[in-house]
Amino acid sequence: MTAEKFTLVLPVVVLCVILSGLFVYASWYMPEHRDVAVDVPWYSLDGRYEYRAIVSEQNPLWPVGTTLVDNPVYFPAATPRLQTTFSLLAEGEAVDLNVVSYTAAVLSMKEADTTYWSKEVVITEDTGLMQSGVYQNSFTLDVGDMQQQLNGIREYLGFQRGTPVVDLVTTVLFTGTVDGRTVAEHRVYSMPITLGTGHYSISDNRSFTETVRVRQTETIEVYPPVHQQYAAVLLLLISVGMLLWVVTSRSPRFKPSADTLQALEREAMHARYRDWMSQGRFDHSITAHRIELGSLEDIISAAVDMNQRVIYDEDGRIYFFVHNNILYSYEPA
Repeated sequence: MTAEKFTLVLPVVVLCVILSGLFVYASWYMPEHRDVAVDVPWYSLDGRYEYRAIVSEQNPLWPVGTTLVDNPVYFPAATPRLQTTFSLLAEGEAVDLNVVSYTAAVLSMKEADTTYWSKEVVITEDTGLMQSGVYQNSFTLDVGDMQQQLNGIREYLGFQRGTPVVDLVTTVLFTGTVDGRTVAEHRVYSMPITLGTGHYSISDNRSFTETVRVRQTETIEVYPPVHQQYAAVLLLLISVGMLLWVVTSRSPRFKPSADTLQALEREAMHARYRDWMSQGRFDHSITAHRIELGSLEDIISAAVDMNQRVIYDEDGRIYFFVHNNILYSYEPA
């Protein structure tokens, strides 16, 4: 590369290296910051029913006062009433809530997804505070009375289809603060009780847990797409390669010695006249008159003029031919 071209190209290449380096840094280490609305966990709610079936009637199976829990079925003849407790647990950093609860028994006749009729019977209403995040309300559910009311309605309607069900439904309203944020919510929980002939059973699904979330603004880091990041790296490598090429194009080259140059020139001359030569061995016992020529070109020209071929002894490094009992030779220095 000439000095003029070098002076013009070098600043451009250096500028490309700088810009591509900045592009790499911006793509990998300078993400864009954006404000986005995200839903994050605020507090958790756990509503659940707990019950005890107390044996209150004389029967041949259990003594009066026996507590039955987790039986597959219960019998109104022995345990017509359930001692029931509804609990609501709120977990957060700081819970300060007022609770109003309303519990009703919904009597109904159901078949598959069809409800033929229903009736609501108020069980209890209560208000209270969540102390340490826990609210509880205990009451007695008279399942025997519920069954009598269902049977009376069925007999009055004269309609026997469906399965009698009592859904214990608790509606909870709670207001106050959790972690310093204002809360004004309500939830509905239920515990189904299926009535049969002379027995009833309680659903195993009596616990309801959820995480309440709140929307807030967060700042997130957004990086360019991966293909853009790798494109920036590739551009930097190309720019650095161009810089190295420009610099090396003006750097001092290797200068061979005089002996090396001379050997290269001889090799080039030998290759140039290869078609006029043959390989052979020089016999030092030749007695002919000897004429030494000054260059390879001279001996080749002489041989051509005399219609001869030059013989080259590679081991002795001598070119020669014999004509009219005269030895023509050339030995490179």
